[in-house]
Amino acid sequence: MTLHTYGPEKLDELSLRVLDLAGIVRQMAADSREQGISDLPLHDKKALLWLGNMETWAHKGQRDLDIMIHEVKAARRAKNLG
Repeated sequence: MTLHTYGPEKLDELSLRVLDLAGIVRQMAADSREQGISDLPLHDKKALLWLGNMETWAHKGQRDLDIMIHEVKAARRAKNLG
């Protein structure tokens, strides 16, 4: 596993990719509903695994960011007091 740094722009790019995929799946739902197709066979094992991994990754990233924010704020307060 390789550690990469993400700035706001790279996070935005990633979120847009995820939203694009969500849009495709939502369109599939709308199209199948509109056409009365209720049973679309899909192989979903890997997709569900990847989604679970991505959820775990996102939650860990949010926790790590929260810690970094707390540290930056504490350093600013300490600098302002000293």
